[in-house]
Amino acid sequence: MSYNPTTIANYFIGKYAKKDSFTPMKVIKLTYIAYGWYLALTDKKERLIDESPVSWDFGPFFPSLFLSLKKYGKMNITAKIPNSVGNQEISPEDKKFLDRIWQIYGRFDGIYLSAMVNKENAARRKADCKDRSPKISDDVIYEQYKKKMLAIPAS
Repeated sequence: MSYNPTTIANYFIGKYAKKDSFTPMKVIKLTYIAYGWYLALTDKKERLIDESPVSWDFGPFFPSLFLSLKKYGKMNITAKIPNSVGNQEISPEDKKFLDRIWQIYGRFDGIYLSAMVNKENAARRKADCKDRSPKISDDVIYEQYKKKMLAIPAS
């Protein structure tokens, strides 16, 4: 099942904001990272988020999530953010997946996550730059995260 980006962001905020600082940048990057890994792990058969990310100077983002977070500036987010379409119920399997994303990436701040995503973000470089905020294709994101997945040693 696909969710709107704010539902995914609110899952992270609702579960982890009391334990860690949450800036808009961190929320945006965690949501994008979760999207990329989900495409790779499902072999692009399923999308975690029902909106396509777009590219900008500070890396990929989901437009509706960005609009929901814009008023926070660089402030810390301590409670769930307004969701114009309402928060959807996340399946137990997807909650486990999101918790795993948090375990791996949650210790990093938004600036670090942004630098990491931008450094590795072949998707941003391959995006059609004719538009100010071009959509990034799932194929490009899938390729990037599938490569990362294949680089993980088997246990």
